[in-house]
Amino acid sequence: MRVRAGRVGRSPIVSGGRIAVIGAGIAGLAAARAVVRSAPGLEVVVLEETPRVGGLIVTEQTPDGFVVEHGADSFLTTTPWGVEAVRELGLGGAIITARDALRRYVLKCDTLQPLPEVLRGVGPSALATVLGTSQLTIQGKLRILVEPLVRADMPGGDESVRSFITRRFGRELLETVIEPLFAAIYGGDAARLSADVCLARLREFERRDGSVVRGMRRVLRERRGRQAAGEPVLPPMVSLRDGMASLPAAFGKALGTRVRHGVKVRAVEHRRGNRFRLHTSAGPLACDGVVLAVPAWRAPELVSALDGTLAALLADVPYKGIDCVSLGWLRHEVPRPLEGSGFVRAAGERRPTQACTWASRKWPGRAPAGHVLVRSVLSMPGATDADLVAEARRDLRDLMGIAAEPRVVRVRRLPRATPIYAVGHLERVRRMTARAGAIGRLGLAGNAFGGVGISDCIRSGENAAEAVLRGLACMSHQVP
Repeated sequence: MRVRAGRVGRSPIVSGGRIAVIGAGIAGLAAARAVVRSAPGLEVVVLEETPRVGGLIVTEQTPDGFVVEHGADSFLTTTPWGVEAVRELGLGGAIITARDALRRYVLKCDTLQPLPEVLRGVGPSALATVLGTSQLTIQGKLRILVEPLVRADMPGGDESVRSFITRRFGRELLETVIEPLFAAIYGGDAARLSADVCLARLREFERRDGSVVRGMRRVLRERRGRQAAGEPVLPPMVSLRDGMASLPAAFGKALGTRVRHGVKVRAVEHRRGNRFRLHTSAGPLACDGVVLAVPAWRAPELVSALDGTLAALLADVPYKGIDCVSLGWLRHEVPRPLEGSGFVRAAGERRPTQACTWASRKWPGRAPAGHVLVRSVLSMPGATDADLVAEARRDLRDLMGIAAEPRVVRVRRLPRATPIYAVGHLERVRRMTARAGAIGRLGLAGNAFGGVGISDCIRSGENAAEAVLRGLACMSHQVP
């Protein structure tokens, strides 16, 4: 292995050696792509035990024209990593935007009521939303409107989502808007969830601008300035025309034969010469660096022989499960007008449906003409698939009047889908990353190491690749 003087991005230019990426989810694919881009002289191999790439990102295109997302249905443009990857891989022309400005409803008192979108913007329409909503009292509205006057009194470390929102906007916004949304998105209690992870952008607004609203105003001014200069500006959330699985598919195509399917890694251990040995279902594999891009709950068994402390830290990351039911009907079989993107369940409601996305209304092209596609997320531990479908249909019948037999029924169940980002999560990530750094040439990537979104996972993969390349540069003097 050789290290030449110079850098690509921030990483040393390394040649002659092999990096193994374990896992072909979006983070592992991004890590492999980053190594290929930054150190083309290295051999990169991605080991994936399933026959497909993408991990949790799964899109099904049915024979009758439905596009069913079984995982993430979008990605954020407020951070650059997702958009950059999409454009670099030739999918820029496939970006689509949501209809209805993502208006949502809340299931409260067993009815669907408009959810105040008070954190979306700061212009006249946002002000009208705050003043016009019936979901907030006068006192609650005034508390939101005076947020710019609230002192920026940030705690020294992380704080809970509940603490942050209450401190900046008052308790009413927390209970009416934030708790239902965050229970659906993050699957946790706002009193336990980390503001550093779940509200990173709003925390940065307070840190930089002294107020969330002032930070939003600044971003809006910058956005309008770019638009006035003729720069195309995307909305905060977008998707891809053929479904989100087209992104990992494009990564896989770019990596080609570097991705090896049907190979399960059982353990990672050190071997002589500062190298690693991977014990796989296809036999042992020696390599100079490893990117571990599997879920944190899966990782401890792989690294226990390498470092027991790291294995214990990884095992300590809590996870939540997701049960999704996607259902399709003819449009005339859905009595309720579909205005908006769906609904979330308020705290205290007894129905099993936590959230429902009106997928064909939210995104163009998700159902054939004259049809409707919805996706419900439920919380029913121990239920059968048939129970899930029955309860999803019962809630949609009661809330939206849909009594007809669905034309499409799909169920996806993941008992451990995404991490729960508890307060102090980033500090735990720092400890895990530091432990991996002490081992050397070991990178950690995935949704346990920064955020649940696709853009965050891409960033984590790129960061893991960079850490491995730095480690290879540091040990280069030991390699003949």
